[in-house]
Amino acid sequence: MLPAMQKLFPLICLGVLLSSLSGCNHEVSQPEGTNGSAPPANAPAGGAKADANQIAQRYIALDNSHSSVAKTRASIQGADNGSHLDVQMTMYRKNEPDGRRLMLVEFTSPADERDRDALIAVSPQGDIEATRYVQATSSFITAKNATDQDSLFGLTLQELVGGQNEKYDYKLDGEESYQSTPVYRITGELKPNAESRFPRITVLISKDNSEALNVEAYDSHGEVVRRLVVNKLEQVGGYWTRMAWTVENLEQKKKIAFQSTDVKYDQNIPDTVFSRDHLKAIASR
Repeated sequence: MLPAMQKLFPLICLGVLLSSLSGCNHEVSQPEGTNGSAPPANAPAGGAKADANQIAQRYIALDNSHSSVAKTRASIQGADNGSHLDVQMTMYRKNEPDGRRLMLVEFTSPADERDRDALIAVSPQGDIEATRYVQATSSFITAKNATDQDSLFGLTLQELVGGQNEKYDYKLDGEESYQSTPVYRITGELKPNAESRFPRITVLISKDNSEALNVEAYDSHGEVVRRLVVNKLEQVGGYWTRMAWTVENLEQKKKIAFQSTDVKYDQNIPDTVFSRDHLKAIASR
C-alpha cells in the first residue's frame, strides 16, 4: 500500500509520499547482499494462503532502513483536467528503537502550501497521529483518523505512512507478467478489528526484488477506489527505492504523479527535527 508517498499502502509513499503522499513518498528499502526474491509459489507449509502472506511479508520487510531523507515533486491533476497543482516537499523518516516510526513532511514550494507541513508518528501498535501548525490561528491541529481522506490532496493518513500492509491477510491469486516483469498477484483482506478505508487490496509483487509494482484498493462495495502504479525503481545506497509513481483517487477523480529527485538513507537525523517546535519554525517561514 504507499513513504511514506512510497508504499501504498506509501505503498506510498503511495510510497512514498510521500508514502502525505504516502506518496506521499514511499521509500522502499532492501539491504545490500540480499537477493530480494520472494518465496516460490510452491513453497511448503500452509498452502497458498501461507505462501501469499510470506510474499507480502518480504515486501513489508524491505522498508528497514534506519532513516531517510527524500526530496519529491508531486503533480496533482483535478477531476476537470483544468485543475492542476505542482508542489515540492522534503520527507524525513526515522525508525525508533522502541518501534515507533516518525515522519516529517515539509512543503518547500509553493510557499503558501507550508500549512500542509506535517509531523507524523506511528506507534508500534499501528496508531497514527498527524500534527500540523496553522499560522492563521497560531495553533497545532492533530488528527488521529487513519481513514480521513483529506490528509493530503485526497489521500488518507494510512496511505501516507505506507498503507499499513500488515493489517491484511493475503491469498495467492496466481503468477503473471506485468510490464515484462514476472510477478505474484496477491489479494489482501482486512483482518478482523483492523481499521482501514480499504477492506480489500490487490498487489502485484515482483519476483525479482519483492517490490510492489501495482496496487489496487477496493471499497466496501467491491469497487476500485485507488490505484498505485510504480513507474521507476532504482537502488539507492543498497535499497530499492521508488523514484516515480502515480496514485489515482478514483472516487475524487484525482491523479497524483510523484517523482523523487534526491533520496538518502541511514542519515543522522536529530530527534529535534521531529518536534513541534521545529514544525512551527518551518511552517512559519
